[in-house]
This record gives sequence, C-alpha cells and structure tokens, in this order.
Amino acid sequence: MGGHAAIKGCLASLVATVVTACGLPHSAQPSAHVSRTPTPSSTATVQQSLADWQSRGATEVPPAGLRQVNLGSIQVVNQTSGAVSDADARAWAEAFMRGYGYLQWAVSRGQDQFLIRGGLSDAPLSVLRPNLNDILAGRKANGHVEYTPQVFRRLVVRAVPQSLQPVFAGQQFVTTPYAIYLDAVGPAATTLVDAAGKRTVTASVPAGAPDFELVGGQINHDALMGDVWKLDSDFNCLAPSARQGVAPLCNP
Repeated sequence: MGGHAAIKGCLASLVATVVTACGLPHSAQPSAHVSRTPTPSSTATVQQSLADWQSRGATEVPPAGLRQVNLGSIQVVNQTSGAVSDADARAWAEAFMRGYGYLQWAVSRGQDQFLIRGGLSDAPLSVLRPNLNDILAGRKANGHVEYTPQVFRRLVVRAVPQSLQPVFAGQQFVTTPYAIYLDAVGPAATTLVDAAGKRTVTASVPAGAPDFELVGGQINHDALMGDVWKLDSDFNCLAPSARQGVAPLCNP
C-alpha cells in the first residue's frame, strides 16, 4: 500500500502513491450477483506449524489473534446496486481488515518474502512495493519499521467498470470486478526503529486529515490466515492523477 503512513503497500501506507512493478494484469467483469461460498469460520482455530508459514515465505508463525477481526464502528457501505449482497460486502470488509493486520505484522517483523509469496496479493511487487521498501529500510538500519494505522470510518464496496482496465494495467495491477474505497483519516504514521531503539517518523498523516484510498481485489478463503482481501491494486485517492484516472471510484 503506497507511500504514506499506515498500511502502505501501493495500498498507499494502506494509502500512498501509485507505483509500478511487474504484475500480470487481467480483466474481469462484475457478475449479476455474487454469493459467498460457504467456508469454515475465518476465526476458527486452525492447527498451524512453522513449516506451513515457511511455505509462504515467512520465517515465524504470526500471532493467532490476527485471525480475529472486529469492525467496531467502521461502517460497511455496499454500492454495487445488488450485484453483491450486504452480507458479502461485510465479509469482504472483514477480510480486508484481516489482511491489513497480516500486512502490518509482516512489515514490523521484516517478513518481505511473506509479502511476496504469502497470498496477500496477486501483484505484490507493484501493489506492496512501498511496504517492501519499508522492510528494506528497517533492515538497513538493523531495526524495523512500525505502522500506526489510520482510522477507518467507512469501507465502501464498489464495482469496477471494464472501461478502467487500461488504468489498472498501466500500473501493473490486476484488474478485478470489485474494489473497496477506504474512507480513512489520520493520525497515522510510519516509524523507523533503529538498532539502538531510536524512533524516527518517516511519514505521517495528522489527526483528522483525509487518507482516502481505493484497493481492488477479491476475497481469498485462506486456510492459514482465514478470509483475506487480496490487494490486487491500490490507488491513492488524494492524488489528482489517480483520482481522475479511476473516477468515480475514488469519489467520497
């Protein structure tokens, strides 16, 4: 989430600048209706081993609590005109927040190979490039990077028109039928912690300042992580060029 504060990836800190890399974009069309495939509960206890996570590129087992998600006061808004049920829209919002938690863990623990191979994105080298850069910065300082997450007010599910496929492809993103608009505000921050424990804020969003983003993707029923929203594209809705390129999806 891209270069600004919290989640970062091209998910801009989730939210930052749009960057490119080497994904394999493809297009897909919204279906008339999406029904959720029955799966085991995302919060169910799953027997996991270090080997399971090593197969995803991780060097350690993430905290089990990352599977637990509580949207709290976050409002889920379904703007798909009935193509997606309200129940599915909420499930997707929860999946996004779950994946966001794994992303924050991966950055703080220097798990770059997990970001690339773990299943959080089908285009990790473009979508998650800012996060990978943060891990590298922490490693160079013999320390790590921590994200202070932005405050999410609404997660808005929107259909992606086929006409926008060239915009996604131009950023080396994967085009998906749906995206989630992130209505978020500060405070948020990216903090570099060096080997001596010195903390340096490298990017921040002031309290109350907007931190709007659009993350295209799809739900992934993952046996290890639980349901997560694959981050297949990420646009900073505060950047005029990005906002105009994917209008009206970036509109508040």
